[in-house]
Amino acid sequence: AEVGAVLWGQEMSYNPDDPTWLNRDRFILSAGHGSMFLYSWLHIAGYDLPKEEVSNFRVKDSKTPGHPEWQGMHPHTPGIESTTGPLGQGIGNG
Repeated sequence: AEVGAVLWGQEMSYNPDDPTWLNRDRFILSAGHGSMFLYSWLHIAGYDLPKEEVSNFRVKDSKTPGHPEWQGMHPHTPGIESTTGPLGQGIGNG
């Protein structure tokens, strides 16, 4: 959690009002099973991910599936840059 606070709070450049901003930093979660960490920081950072939606973690058709899922140019979850699942899959995406 401390690393997330530093990255999302101080180091990363992003715009929650424009998740596709060209000059944004990308956060790729290598191990998708830690996605609750990512969803929490997206919510805190101001992305369109209400706390109620975070509470729907792993509920079918929610914006917070068990592993982050990228849905092309119309992301299902704002701020998600890549689909990750198996351990280490994010390394290849980075």
